[in-house]
Amino acid sequence: MSVLGVLALIAGAGAAWGLWSFNQFGRKDLDLAHAEDDAPRNFLVIGSDSRAGVRKGDKGSGVMLGKGTPGGQRSDSIAIMRIDPGEERIDMLSIPRDLWVPIAGTGKEQRINTAYAESTQTLIDTIQADLGIPINHSVEVDLVGFQKLIDAIGGVPMYFPNAVKDRNSGLVVQKKGCMTLDGYMGLAFARSRHLQWSDGVKWHTDPTGDLGRMTRQQLLVRTALGQVKHLGLDDIGSLKGIVDAAVGSVTLDSNMGTSDIIELAQRFSDFDPAKLQTHSLPVTGHRTDGGASVVLLDQAAAQPVLDIFRGTSASAVTTTTEPPPSPGDITVDVLNGTTRQGEARRVSFVLTDGGFGTGTVDSAPDPTEATVVHYPKGGRAMAELVATWLGPAPKLKEDSKLAPGRVTVTIGDDFDSVSEPEGAPAPTDPTPVDPAVEAGGSAPSTTTTTEPGWTPGAVPDGVRCG
Repeated sequence: MSVLGVLALIAGAGAAWGLWSFNQFGRKDLDLAHAEDDAPRNFLVIGSDSRAGVRKGDKGSGVMLGKGTPGGQRSDSIAIMRIDPGEERIDMLSIPRDLWVPIAGTGKEQRINTAYAESTQTLIDTIQADLGIPINHSVEVDLVGFQKLIDAIGGVPMYFPNAVKDRNSGLVVQKKGCMTLDGYMGLAFARSRHLQWSDGVKWHTDPTGDLGRMTRQQLLVRTALGQVKHLGLDDIGSLKGIVDAAVGSVTLDSNMGTSDIIELAQRFSDFDPAKLQTHSLPVTGHRTDGGASVVLLDQAAAQPVLDIFRGTSASAVTTTTEPPPSPGDITVDVLNGTTRQGEARRVSFVLTDGGFGTGTVDSAPDPTEATVVHYPKGGRAMAELVATWLGPAPKLKEDSKLAPGRVTVTIGDDFDSVSEPEGAPAPTDPTPVDPAVEAGGSAPSTTTTTEPGWTPGAVPDGVRCG
């Protein structure tokens, strides 16, 4: 989410007020990779979840200051922007906060977002060592600053094809249609990891967690950039508001000079937000020996993306990944297509005990020879997970009539057993585990799919948002 702050500042630096205010930003002395003049530069942009600037009574303060909210600072979002002045190109790489990596200088493996809790330098060193991406500049934006930036550009208009909500982040969109997200709701949208959407009859849970959230953040950034461009660089009043919103909430590295920002502002004054190249790291689900649900980098699949940010490739690939589903994301109906009494109830009991949602337990309309797992459109990964519990391996068939998140198992005469498979995949949304317990350890992993999570849709013909 802090990417918006970086690009808004680039735009704002074109104004005299922006240049004066630029000197008021917080600064950090950091050891960064050197980049030659006119060479592409990688900006590490960090959205901090620090609540230091949040006050009781502020809009949404109940969500951010409620019982159980963390103290100190962690990285709520991590991204790398590669800005290539020569090609007039911007690439954005989102990094999963649950990526399991060796943390620089600690001798331990942890989620990458814990590196920022150590220090900004530790996060930079971790990224450079583990991903091989040189970091030339660093920008940090806190929660309050992000809200102010959204409000300063007049909000972000989006079309929602469904009503959505997330009680954890405070997101509430009550009906389908156009909605302009203000600072508070924009932040709630950017931070949503427990999103639910309505099909008009019932609510469904988006099982993609943090990785689905990254997809939505990238969309938010692209749309917000359109708003910044719409304001125009000659609108000094608007630019003053953008830069003023950043002062006190944005921290830059000490190496970032005024001349750097002026140059970027001049080169990208006419940058088309639609040309922003967005990327996500391919990952696999993983459970550590300490019980933590995390993700591991798929080294082979990630190579083309990493090469862009390493400067060894100019491929304009765009990738979005989704973690594997977990039992809690799936409701399983079980139908007995055999003459054996109680078979469906026995299977349902074992699956429920394994964490799957309990659905209908009934007899199949007709006798069945082979066990079949029916799944909704786009839900093959869910069917594959359910199938790992059944022996022998059942057939998988798509059923467009099934609701999202629902799978139907029809037990056939060939059915033999139901049990938890070895190396069962970890839940999608990790349960916090004491960092001391998480250190070290490994366990079997599962490969992700490449389907994005729930996102706002394209604006229908005849509808105008914003």
